[in-house]
Amino acid sequence: MNKQRLIQVLKLVAVGLLFWFVFSKVQWHDRMTVLDAAGKEVETFSGEIVGPWDAKKFEFRVEGEEQARVYDSEPDDAGRRSAAVPGFLTYVRNVDPLWFALGAACYVIALVIAAGRWWWLLRANGLAVSLPEAIRFTWIGVFFNNVVPGQTGGDVIKALYIVKHCPDGRVEALMSVIVDRILGLGSLALLGAVVVLFDVERFAEIAIGIWAVLALVLGIGVVAFSRRIRRTIKLDQLLRRLPPKIAGPLMKVDSAIFFYRNHKGGILAWLLIGVVNHGFTVLSFLLIGTSLGVGLPPLEYFVLVPVILMVSAVPLGPNGWGVGEWMFGGLFGHYGAVHLQGVVPDPETVMRTRGVALSVLYRLHTTAWSLVGGAMVLFDRDRVTRAEFEAELEREEQEGQAALTEESRADTGG
Repeated sequence: MNKQRLIQVLKLVAVGLLFWFVFSKVQWHDRMTVLDAAGKEVETFSGEIVGPWDAKKFEFRVEGEEQARVYDSEPDDAGRRSAAVPGFLTYVRNVDPLWFALGAACYVIALVIAAGRWWWLLRANGLAVSLPEAIRFTWIGVFFNNVVPGQTGGDVIKALYIVKHCPDGRVEALMSVIVDRILGLGSLALLGAVVVLFDVERFAEIAIGIWAVLALVLGIGVVAFSRRIRRTIKLDQLLRRLPPKIAGPLMKVDSAIFFYRNHKGGILAWLLIGVVNHGFTVLSFLLIGTSLGVGLPPLEYFVLVPVILMVSAVPLGPNGWGVGEWMFGGLFGHYGAVHLQGVVPDPETVMRTRGVALSVLYRLHTTAWSLVGGAMVLFDRDRVTRAEFEAELEREEQEGQAALTEESRADTGG
């Protein structure tokens, strides 16, 4: 087994363990709990919720009984009431189709805006690619991000399609993909950094993390664009002193950003437009969460989802699977439990289950959308082959090693 295959296997094992951990913490079976006037649990029954779980009066079949009974979530004369506590699959079965459709539409809008940003990056460096083509290649990239482990697959595929379209634009295509990623990360951090200001005290730890990411992205941009700063801090020498595995990617990012130093106005504009783009992405999560009945206030979606998306970008599993569920479960359980205090027993587990259900449903929905890109690949006569993909990855690795070797010789005077 070669090194690359071993890394992929280890990643899949890590994702599997992460899934096991996440799903061992969620509630799978329906329950019905009787609460007293103070909201304390009196008794709990296992069974099955029949029909909607969030109605004032709901049907519940107690385990071992044949007939379902109607229970009331409104307090009786003594202040006692019944609370339906759905399991994971019950949330999914009761999705509201209208809210879900609106959330899906917002996802498509976000995808088109992101494709527009990439199209501008391509056009800024003279690559004759139309907006419809950029949208098509973006959709194909989304498809490969869903079927190829990690996030690099779709990016390389997008770049290869551009190279096939513009044979002399390989470097420009690769640079555009890298800068597109950085702009997306910066816009996401900027959105979270602004929204978190509305409740800094509650989200203090998250605020520090978001602002740190935003400062890092902006700092990278300033350093990469400024010749004076680069000379003052001796950036090239600093990068070459790092271990090759770290220096190679950082030097590629540095080169990509410097590639666009003459388009600072456009970069800033698309950084701000990206905030709108990610606003639609978060709105998509919010609407699909509403279709599930998650019960988290809108402001908290706009704080928590950007953080989750940034962490999910770590190329561990395909399309962020595993990492996303862990983050949604953890953050929704921690910050969302307060909204169910006195409403259901163990509110943190309930909100964790809802968060994981939202993550799974959202990823299944985006995977379904990615099949549109799969159809485009299927009917594309000039599709990128697996051999071309692997050859490009090998070429990138060789070029990175060659660049490091050449610069090392320059440092030693050889």
